[in-house]
Parts: sequence; C-alpha cells; structure tokens
Amino acid sequence: MIEELIELAQAAPDARSFEAAILRRLQARIGFEVGFFSVRGAESYPSAVGLERALLELAVERSDTYARELLPVKRAALSARGVAVDTEVLGETRVRQQAYHRELASRVNGRHSLLAYLPWRGDTLGMLMLGRTGGAFSARAREQVEACLPALGAARAAFGLPFHAKPLTAPKPPGLLQRLGLGSRVYAEAATPSGRIVVRDRGEYREMVALDRDGAELVWTRARRSDPRSSGWPYVDLFHVAAARARRRERALFIGAGGAVALQQFAAVYPGIELDLVEREAGVIELARAFFGLDTLPRLRVTIDDGAAFVARAAPESWDIALVDAFDARSAEQPFLEAPFLASLARALRPNAALALNWIGALDAPALEALVQRLERCFEGVQLLPVVRAGALDPRALRNVVIVALRRSAIRSP
Repeated sequence: MIEELIELAQAAPDARSFEAAILRRLQARIGFEVGFFSVRGAESYPSAVGLERALLELAVERSDTYARELLPVKRAALSARGVAVDTEVLGETRVRQQAYHRELASRVNGRHSLLAYLPWRGDTLGMLMLGRTGGAFSARAREQVEACLPALGAARAAFGLPFHAKPLTAPKPPGLLQRLGLGSRVYAEAATPSGRIVVRDRGEYREMVALDRDGAELVWTRARRSDPRSSGWPYVDLFHVAAARARRRERALFIGAGGAVALQQFAAVYPGIELDLVEREAGVIELARAFFGLDTLPRLRVTIDDGAAFVARAAPESWDIALVDAFDARSAEQPFLEAPFLASLARALRPNAALALNWIGALDAPALEALVQRLERCFEGVQLLPVVRAGALDPRALRNVVIVALRRSAIRSP
C-alpha cells in the first residue's frame, strides 16, 4: 500500500487530485461507501466520495459541532496508532444520538465511521473519515489504514500545506471581567522614542496600543484571540485586492508589523508565499512574537530597520506584492507617502507587481489627491478603496483608505 501511495503522489498534478486518488484507492482496498479527506487550515475545502454537494456543504458548515461530538473518537485514535471507529468508542446507541449521524451519516445510510489522523512532524496534518453502510470495519482493515498513515502524511505534505492559525495564548488566567468578555487586561509594554506600546486584551480581541507622553492612545492593531487572522477592521481585508491584481504571489513585502494580522492572513490564503517584514521598532517585534504568534508564520524573514532605507537598498524586482501599513496619524512627517520612497518601492517590485497602502484621512483631503498624483508617476491603475460604513458617506469624514496600484513597466523619475 505504501508503494501505491508514492506512485499516486508522483502521478498527481496537485493536492486535490492526490486526495481524490487516495480516497478511490482506499475505497478499492478497504471498502467503504462514503469517504472524507480534510486538511488542517483548509477545512472548508475537503475532498470526498459518496457525498452529494448539499451534504458536503453541511459537513463543512457543521464541522465544529461534529468535531466536538467526535472528540472521544479522536482521542482514542491518537492514543493508539491514529485510527479508531466511532461505534467501537461511543457504542452504536450513542452514535445514533449524535448530530453528525442524524444530520449526515443517516442520510447516506451510514452505520460505522472510521477516523484516521495523518501525522506530520509531531502534529496532526489532517483527517480521513471512511463510512460504511453495512458491516463494521475489521481489524485487518484498520491495520491497513494504520500502516499507511505516516507515508500518507508525508505524501500530502509534499504538495504544500495551508497555514493553520492557532488561537492567541494568554500567559496568566484572566480576571473575572475578562472571563465575562468585559474590561481590558494589560500584558506587557515597550518603550519607544515617542512614548509606549501596550499589549492588552479587550473583549474578544488582543490589541497593540501606542501611548504618547500625554497618555493619549492610538490602537495600532487588533487581532481576534480565537483566530489571529481576523482583526474586525475591514481595511486589513482590502490588502488582498493587491494580491488579486498582482501577476504572481511568490514573495511579499510588509512594512509595519503591528500584531501581524495581515501577515497571518497572507500565510493562510497563499500557501508557500515568502514574507518579508520590515519594522523600525524592535519592541514591536518582541511584542508581536510574544503575544501575536509572529514566530508561527512559515517562510517569514524579519528585519529591524527603517522601512524607507530598507527599500532604498533592496535589489531591483524583489517582490510581487508590497503592503505598507505604517501611517502615523500623530506625525506630520509621512516618509512612506513621499515621492522618493514610492520610486524606490516601484524599482524594488517586479513587473506587474501590486502595492497596497493604508492611508487615514478624508476623501476630499488635498493630501490624498497629492498622494495619488505621486503614485501615478511610478504606478498605474491606482484605485482608492475607502472603508465606508453605512450612513457614513460624508467625504470629509476620517476613514481608512487602502490605495492599490500596479507597478509601471517603465518608471518615471520622482
């Protein structure tokens, strides 16, 4: 069976084809009516056989509920050799009472489900579920699946894996208000030339907050504690417009770290992408590593440097995408909006690369019009993507505006 897995991996053009081929081969060798192959980080896109589209969509939609019900089966599998059968762990009566059986398995006349967890580098890469409508899985069938799991995990990993974001950890038990989702709790702080940076939990979010010498605060970043890829701020999601417009998505430059929400998103959405992060303040990086999971990101290079100086020294045509999220609303100086930086950045981007830049202000501000004119000297197809909430259409209102543009094939001098 292991030799067959290697042959299938070599013959498959992509991960989805490989997963489908594995299910077909196991169906022929083991015997089952319904099969399901899910990989961590891509749970919304499983491979399956024997399930109609509506049932597959239901399985994805209700996956959290089904996973909780099957947790005893998963524990039994991981305490053995990676395989367990639901009716053997829970008993047939209890299985029939579970939502996953009533809503899903019973609709395809399922009776027994074998769960197998793929190992990879000391962790669980994904899960196979094989369902039968007739007799139970024999010991021989379980042994065959167990024997191939290590090779199957390695073969699937060879196609590249989606990034899986872990919840943000809390170093100490929260107080009563925090357990109730109220109030805020400060974890740490770092000194900067202009004041302090504080990390705190407030409600369901973790925030990085800049405090000036007068005590005024500016929330730099926020990340959902249960999923650090989510910030609740729409402008972060607009950065993906640049990724969509870029010809390639192999390497991206990020100027400004904050809580690394955009980095988390790009690592998850574009598997295999290389990430270069430049941040001026070493304290910000230390806090991002300790409290926002920065070091969990794959293919990440961090540089402590002034972003403008770093880009000026960069080799030509280094990046496919550049994201600039370093607007300082407290400062009159904005070097990342000036012509010299924009020209250096255009030179450092590959042809048909894309830029996304976060700007804060009013849509009718003369400063925004001037910025667009400077951008059009080095970039083309400049788009303004303002964050506009319902009932807040006033062009004089302060808002985030994400500016997206493509690098010109011929760059004008600044």
